Amino acid sequence: MHKVILDTDIGTDVDDALALAVLLGSKEVDLIGITAVYGDVHLRSAIAMHLCSLVNRTIPTYLGQSKPISGREVWVSGSEGKNIKNLDSFTPQTTSAVDFLIDAVNTQPKSIDVIAIGPLTNIARAIQASDDFEKNVKRVWIMGGDFTQSRVEHNFKCDIEAARVVLESKIPISILDLPSSQKTIIRKQEIELISKAPHLGPLLYSEIMSWIQPRNQDWTIPHDPIAVLSLLAPEFFETSLTGEVKINADGMSFWNETPIGNVRLLNPIHPELAVKRMIELITN
Repeated sequence: MHKVILDTDIGTDVDDALALAVLLGSKEVDLIGITAVYGDVHLRSAIAMHLCSLVNRTIPTYLGQSKPISGREVWVSGSEGKNIKNLDSFTPQTTSAVDFLIDAVNTQPKSIDVIAIGPLTNIARAIQASDDFEKNVKRVWIMGGDFTQSRVEHNFKCDIEAARVVLESKIPISILDLPSSQKTIIRKQEIELISKAPHLGPLLYSEIMSWIQPRNQDWTIPHDPIAVLSLLAPEFFETSLTGEVKINADGMSFWNETPIGNVRLLNPIHPELAVKRMIELITN
């Protein structure tokens, strides 16, 4: 059983909602909390709680950092929460996300995996606020970065300083970067399967279509749920030797293999099977 905290900017790209659906569908996960990050964290928390309610689950959800440490202006798509009614009826926990992360990890050392699929502001603030957090978290699983140095990936760009704090810490980290996640894709057939999921299907379908139709696409890349699967189904992934990561002032990420490093890179070597497992967990 994996004891997990999901740190998410759910509500923008549909893949955060798909990632939460995968966690809710897995019998191998004890999802002990959800922490919202970046921008309107009240809205993001309500979206997460709504998804949980559709499968009759109540997962404690916490308001995280709304503004990047780096001071960069927050970017939103404008579609956040547009397809969901009655979000005002959901109330998050009064404890802050950062305090929850610190308390949960430090009272249960080396037992909690944190899956971070948004900007890394909450995780960075937990590191800065607690000397023990860094040594007590079991592992942080990240979707972010681009280690081909071809671009600055969105999650890192949103808070470059937070990415630097987290990746240059001593925390054991497994990271799925953008080029690796782009090996997976869900097309019309997979989208139709997701739409038939009990309880979550209609909402997930609506969120997928709201994301892809303005872009004139009939497909999308499930970045975040694939990052979740790297924990739940490691047989679909190749894991690098340890290395260290440096983040430059522009947010570009650089990985260098070293035996004293703390970061392992993830590569989906069976992307079709990973997508199939993702859909099975969402629709079971």
